[in-house]
Amino acid sequence: MQAVIGKLTKVLDLERRQGYENRAVIGGIEAFVPRWLEEAEGSVSPSLLEAVKRLSSYDELSVAERRLRVAEVTALAAEPSPAPIERQKTSHARHSESDRSETSPPLRMVDDPDLERPVVHLRGVGQKSAKNLERLGIVTIRDLLFYAPVRHNDYSKLKPMESLRIGDVTTIVGTVVAVHKQDLGPRRTLLSVILSDTTGRVACSFFNQPYLERDFRPGRRIVVSGKVESWAGRPVFRSPEWEPVESDLVHTGRLVPVYRLARGVKQRWLRRQIKHALEQWADRVGDPLPQEVREREGLLPMPEALRKLHFPESEDAHAQAERRLAFDELLTIQLWSRTRALARKKMRGPDLSAGLDSMASFVASLPFELTSAQRRAIDEIATDLASGVPMSRLLQGDVGSGKTVVAAAAIVCAVGAGTQAALMAPTEILAEQHARSLSSLLGAIGYEAFDPAAVEGGGRSADNGIARLVGSMTAREKAVTIEAIASGAVSVVVGTHAVIQDAVRFANLGLAVVDEQHRFGVLQRAALPQRAVRDEAASDVVEAQPAQRPHVLIMTATPIPRTLLQVLNADLEQSVIDELPPGRKPVETRWLDARDRERAYQFIRSRVQAGEQAYIVFSLVEESDTVDARAAVAEHQRLAGEVFPDLRVALIHGRMSAEDKDEVMRAFREGEVDVLVATSVIEVGVDVPNATVMMIDGADRFGLAQLHQFRGRIGRGEAGGVCLLLAERPSEAARKRLEAMTRTSDGMELAQLDLEMRGPGDYFGLRQSGLDEWVHFARLSSAASLADAHRVAIGMLEEDPDLTAEEHRAIGERVAAFGSAVELFT
Repeated sequence: MQAVIGKLTKVLDLERRQGYENRAVIGGIEAFVPRWLEEAEGSVSPSLLEAVKRLSSYDELSVAERRLRVAEVTALAAEPSPAPIERQKTSHARHSESDRSETSPPLRMVDDPDLERPVVHLRGVGQKSAKNLERLGIVTIRDLLFYAPVRHNDYSKLKPMESLRIGDVTTIVGTVVAVHKQDLGPRRTLLSVILSDTTGRVACSFFNQPYLERDFRPGRRIVVSGKVESWAGRPVFRSPEWEPVESDLVHTGRLVPVYRLARGVKQRWLRRQIKHALEQWADRVGDPLPQEVREREGLLPMPEALRKLHFPESEDAHAQAERRLAFDELLTIQLWSRTRALARKKMRGPDLSAGLDSMASFVASLPFELTSAQRRAIDEIATDLASGVPMSRLLQGDVGSGKTVVAAAAIVCAVGAGTQAALMAPTEILAEQHARSLSSLLGAIGYEAFDPAAVEGGGRSADNGIARLVGSMTAREKAVTIEAIASGAVSVVVGTHAVIQDAVRFANLGLAVVDEQHRFGVLQRAALPQRAVRDEAASDVVEAQPAQRPHVLIMTATPIPRTLLQVLNADLEQSVIDELPPGRKPVETRWLDARDRERAYQFIRSRVQAGEQAYIVFSLVEESDTVDARAAVAEHQRLAGEVFPDLRVALIHGRMSAEDKDEVMRAFREGEVDVLVATSVIEVGVDVPNATVMMIDGADRFGLAQLHQFRGRIGRGEAGGVCLLLAERPSEAARKRLEAMTRTSDGMELAQLDLEMRGPGDYFGLRQSGLDEWVHFARLSSAASLADAHRVAIGMLEEDPDLTAEEHRAIGERVAAFGSAVELFT
């Protein structure tokens, strides 16, 4: 008998070490079982024989089920038990996740229309449940299938009870020995369930679930998954997941999905509903990718990806599912961007070659020498402006690299050719900054500020007027300015999103400049050129050529890795300013902990006493009960009253009115404030050359991109800058960010590291736009996935530019739907 059992345990041990891939014996476990049973007949216990017979369908089981079966037989072989696990042979058990695609119906290219039916058509979902699901954005059957889990609990590790250790997250299989219900007070109960296996006993406690008493009948065998905790020195499970062993495993014994919930939606109920929906409807979901693309890129078919998204047999399987779903989103955005680029090349743009001499004169008049990178960018822009094709160019440059003067050169070219130019910034602070910078740069060549009050009083507007258009202006000031824009009385408009309001129409917009485009996203950046449409109600409008589209220059100080640029900005040409102006000193960055706080304050005081200014930045405006971090409002009071009572300390944050923020920044810029306590409102657009010190309190709460932007606010004058990163209890990920900040000031290097650490995130600019669903999985993608989508899109469009071929019809419809959604929200 020992030899027979030894042969069995040897094979099963090898199978376990090989990851349950059914390669332990030639022909698989299912071929080994009949031979072993014939040899073992009469020499082993009936319970062991029955358990081994359950291995006959081993090749049809999922990995999680194989683990359970192997562990069960191994335990019985060591010490036979009278009650082996018996499983109902469901359709799920008969087909593993890996071979399901071979037994499923042929893949559909488009969705079954019935997937758009309301969820009430599913068994077990009534009107009340449907209302609860609607709070999660789940309205249709398709919504339910694509409702992704936020994480998976790994309950795939099966242990005998004697091996349980406090803190383990594991699964056990046991027999109910005893059940005890205890009343703890009004509507409070504790149900204690004692389980046993051949190695020991363990208790499971369930609070306020007295109805479970009828499910835990003595003698019933159940599977329990959860975290092992301690009570009186003994291991216990508190409110674990559990299922009868005869059921198809959904809540235990595997990677178990955990979903975001809403009022009225329970985790177990939602998990079961999604499981049922997958079984009935997954094969009806269309797969828009051609088979050749799927096979070449190693991508799962869509039905299989959905099953593995929710109920994977391994972490690798779940990663494959997310990769497939992300690829579809990336490819859709890439195809949309590239088809827009192709369409743009067929359009007419204003020929601004008549303004090239003005551009050259402006560059020659500058009181400083441009870098070679700035000159290269200006040359590339000049070529576009004179081409007759609408420019669509991204100007990328690190903080302080001199993008504004390049944009000013383009603006001079547009105005010199007889057209208007507009510059849109995401905040009033940045818009005011640009208005001052342009007035300074262009004032020397005859440009003047447009004053709506003077015009309303009968004064003459400047021939080359620079107008502001921001939200804080009075209604009358806005009306006069908008009228001047429509009549062509002003040449340059600088503003916030007010520039893209429906009331604004340009007489002859030749150039639109969008700064910090990541703050606007793909939707708002597309809206500014549309303001060139002629206002039919205005009789004195200079009519633009109807087929023309203005040139667009998009600026960003947020370094974007090349792989990301290829996907997100496929419709844009790129110019990169990769040099800092001569004399610009790098900012020294130091990482401090809580013990260094007082020393940091002393350092700030010393720099202020030397005639310089400082920022102290916080992540919160006001204190929070849920976030352990210092807040700007409370810290401003403490800093002004206790730490720097002899210094001038001011406060600025996003909840202040535009007028108050402008007044604080004016005072700081003019040296009336020594220390500015701020939030992320000063992330972009603040240029105070005398500010040389920045202390970021709670630096571990910011991402790399934000930290780099903050740091760029100092060291902009002749003196060098010092950035102090104060982090009291940083996580491991935060430590990596802080180490990177102290190691390098190269924005592109930091951007690449940021991409690798957290994925693309919302580089797409679609969050909060109504288009979140289009980039749900793409935010988690790797740089490799971005590059793959870029490559596939290029090949697909080279082969079929209009995406009208039969194999591309489905993906073409998806791209068209995305384009329609963008237009809807623009």
